Amino acid sequence: MRKLVDNSLSAMLSAVEIYNKPQMTYRDEITVMMVVNAWELALKAALRQGNQSIFYPKTRGDRYRSITLDDALRRVASRKLWPAGIDGVAVTANVKALSEYRDRAIHLYNAKGLGAVIYPFLQQNVLNYRDFMLAKFKKDLADSMTWQLLPLGATAPADAVQFMRVDKNATMVAEVQDSIDELRSYMDSAEAAGSDMTRVATVYDINLRSVKNMTSADLVVAVSQTADGQIVVKKSDPNQTHPHSMKELIEKVNKRRVGRALSSYDHQAICWKKDLRNDAKFAWRHSNNDTYVWSGDAVILLASLTDAECDQMRLEYGSHLKDRAAS
Repeated sequence: MRKLVDNSLSAMLSAVEIYNKPQMTYRDEITVMMVVNAWELALKAALRQGNQSIFYPKTRGDRYRSITLDDALRRVASRKLWPAGIDGVAVTANVKALSEYRDRAIHLYNAKGLGAVIYPFLQQNVLNYRDFMLAKFKKDLADSMTWQLLPLGATAPADAVQFMRVDKNATMVAEVQDSIDELRSYMDSAEAAGSDMTRVATVYDINLRSVKNMTSADLVVAVSQTADGQIVVKKSDPNQTHPHSMKELIEKVNKRRVGRALSSYDHQAICWKKDLRNDAKFAWRHSNNDTYVWSGDAVILLASLTDAECDQMRLEYGSHLKDRAAS
């Protein structure tokens, strides 16, 4: 297992290094190949950690054959080996999207221009991978690389605010359209399952048309409180990152929960105890509106709480309200 983990980390670090080289032909294809390889090794390591086989039954006269990436993803899901706090369905959609791109590169080719389409998946994939490896093996990718790398180039990157919206007036080769349809299918499947869509791609809409300008409102620059001052720079649209009203949040949480259903009072107690309304990862409120909207991370957090934790927070919140009323 340890060798699988080490090789997986080496593959992901190689992918990041290759992608950030200033002179590199076949950049996207090689990067995606290495990223997919890193995930296949990581998933097999997770299976071995769970005392599961990573080989198909051996036939006499044949060599042992290790399971494919798709089978590894299925087995990790069926054996409930995804770490708590990581939406396995959404991460699977992300990995399979990159796997599809890899397969086209290996067996045929990828049409020019698909790099801009695949980049949001790649960006989110690295973040998903870091969370997965840290949770499963206590290995932090950040220990081996800097997170302050920025994509600098002679031309501006494609604006990726609207995902999979195709310019109907543009002439698109069949290869591009097929790839977009395939990526869209992974997105649709994950969304239909009620998954945390922020795990699938860093941004949700890619527009194949050129965009000349980008305003400062399109950027969010944040310094993480938990990763040694890690700088995170990304485009953010609250309609995408925080799509749920409180009612929708509770409905989605209760569909995922193993214990009792949560009520709006539970929600109030949890928000008070964990100060969720002041954490942009979970909540967002427009400056001219008192209503909060909630992210996919909020769904995962609330769904992961045990009944005992929720009951304790209800008790503490009730005491807080009584003390406030008395004062």
